[in-house]
Amino acid sequence: MILVVGGLGYIGRRVVESLASMGEGVRVLDKAEAGGHLPEGVEIVRGDAAEFSTVLEAMRGVRGVVNLAAYIDVHESLLHPQKYLQNNFTVHLNVLEAARRLGVEKVVLASSAAVYGDAPPPLREDAEVRPTNPYGLSKLCCELLSQNYHASFGTDATILRYFNVLGEGGRNVLKIFVENAVDGRPLVVRGRWIGGEFVPASRDFIYVGDVADATVKALFLEPGVYKLNIGCGKPVSVRDLAELVLRETCSGAEILLEELSQHEPLMSWADIANARQILGWMPRTSLESIVKKYVEWYKGKK
Repeated sequence: MILVVGGLGYIGRRVVESLASMGEGVRVLDKAEAGGHLPEGVEIVRGDAAEFSTVLEAMRGVRGVVNLAAYIDVHESLLHPQKYLQNNFTVHLNVLEAARRLGVEKVVLASSAAVYGDAPPPLREDAEVRPTNPYGLSKLCCELLSQNYHASFGTDATILRYFNVLGEGGRNVLKIFVENAVDGRPLVVRGRWIGGEFVPASRDFIYVGDVADATVKALFLEPGVYKLNIGCGKPVSVRDLAELVLRETCSGAEILLEELSQHEPLMSWADIANARQILGWMPRTSLESIVKKYVEWYKGKK
């Protein structure tokens, strides 16, 4: 039995579906309503992972747990830093402490490339971590918790640093670009003016289904300490993404250029050699396919 904390979310549902398709028993802990279809036999525990007793009860009888429950909006974290730090830290502390008490073999933490902050890419797992916003700091605190629990108690510390996850149902730049393109509103591309020239931000975009595959694979690693980047391993200009969306939607919307926040790096992409070697994992979905899938899904909803 695998417990997926935050299993009704954007990535969580795909992890649940993948595990269920493999014949694994799956239990979900989430405070959201279980809307939409879930595979037959999946157990749903409705509750807040910020409550330790709830996590402890949900974890009884499982051999592994994935913690996907977190507040994840960088801009919101700048408005509500205490909320982000307190919630994300508390939830992961609860997961680790319940795992320690119950002897759970595998604990997978969904972390983020935001822990790197403005470190120069390509980003390796041994790069200096210097988060530039409270969200990234909250994830780094969770990583340190995992490492400390391993050092102190032997609890598994498997840390996956997700890069920019795109796909159907997510709240991210692709959602905003597609909605604006379809409605004829401008697509805002952020970057920086350097020497009088606009340099758009570059990001490492990875499909949500590929992220779920990596997360499931991580559950089958031998217990230990792992920090693995989960991305496509190459930079993509956000302007290129905007132009791809415009072509796929046949939209005549314009692109507006704006200054990037000082709390976000201009360039960020992953070195994924360790994920390849340790997980035996590779991203399979091209950016063009990601955009096409999303546009088809979005138009099907309207």
